[in-house]
Amino acid sequence: MALPNRHLVLVAVLGLSLVVAWVSGRLLDQRANAANVAQASEPERPPPANIAAPTATPSAPAEPSRPLLRAPVRRGDSLSTIFQRHGLAERDLQLVVSSGPLGKRLRTIHPGHEFEFERDENGNLVHMKYRLGQLDTVEFDRVGEVFKATQVAHQPDLLTRYKHGVIKQSLFLACQRLGLDDAFALRLAEIFQWDIDFILDIRAGDEFHVLFQERFLNDERIGFGHILAVEFVNQGDVYQAVRYEDATGHARYFTPDGRNMQKAFLRAPVTFTRISSNFNLRRVHPLWKSSMPHRGIDYAAPTGTTVKAAGDGRVVTMSKTAANGRYIVLQHGQRYQTKYLHLSRFARDLRVGKTVRQAQTIGYVGATGWATGPHLHYEFLVDGVHKNPRTVDLPAAEPIAEAERRNFQLKTALPLAELERSKSTSDLAVEAAR
Repeated sequence: MALPNRHLVLVAVLGLSLVVAWVSGRLLDQRANAANVAQASEPERPPPANIAAPTATPSAPAEPSRPLLRAPVRRGDSLSTIFQRHGLAERDLQLVVSSGPLGKRLRTIHPGHEFEFERDENGNLVHMKYRLGQLDTVEFDRVGEVFKATQVAHQPDLLTRYKHGVIKQSLFLACQRLGLDDAFALRLAEIFQWDIDFILDIRAGDEFHVLFQERFLNDERIGFGHILAVEFVNQGDVYQAVRYEDATGHARYFTPDGRNMQKAFLRAPVTFTRISSNFNLRRVHPLWKSSMPHRGIDYAAPTGTTVKAAGDGRVVTMSKTAANGRYIVLQHGQRYQTKYLHLSRFARDLRVGKTVRQAQTIGYVGATGWATGPHLHYEFLVDGVHKNPRTVDLPAAEPIAEAERRNFQLKTALPLAELERSKSTSDLAVEAAR
């Protein structure tokens, strides 16, 4: 009877062990699930400072930019030579040039201009810029197998400035001391060239007051604009000029009371040279050592200096003789005639019968014919009689038209008043400095 009871006890113990194990497993599962839920609901915290954060997955590499090629225009360049120099396709050249009126402008390019090219990964031209200067650009964009051309014109900001200069040696040097370039000095002289001979008439102590524009692009000065008003004092004589643009857009310089600064003839047909021989009816010729009247003025200048037509006229003679060398005769209406001798060459496209405008280039200084050195011999005739070009009374050009006078007065009042105000301020500053 004892053995069966022992078996029953053993079976009961084993059953109880299995129940305890099953209950313990269920409790562990419930705790694990509760921990997972709590972890999922807890906000993500940054890692401690001494533990590096996991590295982010790198993004896809950016598309490589197209290389930009700059090509300045050299002397003697054509667009074809530039394309060849930089390995650009001949077909792209033809597509650009045939892109309409703007493409035709590329047939004539000039030193100082610049091209910019962009190519794709296959080397095909996709974009081109033609910079004609700081203000004018033509752009060409590829669209399939053609190029679309657009013109971009930048408008500069204009600032009105005033300068006062005193001549010690020359107008050029006086302007340079004020930060004005040689081109500005030439423009200044051109305004008064009918009244002042800037070769002979300029003296130390002459002075000028000038109101002008400076041009700025993106806050950078890019040059000078118009001369608005100017006063020039030459040997005590005062000359004033103001710029006026009429209703048609044509601009000229007038005196404050409306008289045209321009005369029918220039006082001198060459700019900034020196006189080597004056008008003299009793001159002894330097070659033949005999008395031979000198019925003109000799302007010594380097070979190749431009010679300008003294006035509007017509070419009646273009020839070459042993005495005169290459020479030109212009007829100006019925009464006036001018002659230009010893030229090295004539201007291109000039011919007998052709009309010319005042200040148009007609030839170039040389030493052909009876000449001891390069110079221009210039003669001025009135009714067939030689006159001294420096002293002859020159006929005036037309004054401001009566229909324009009111508008002229309104437009020129401000620059003239500003010039006077600036002069007064400058004079006060000089007095205060003494």
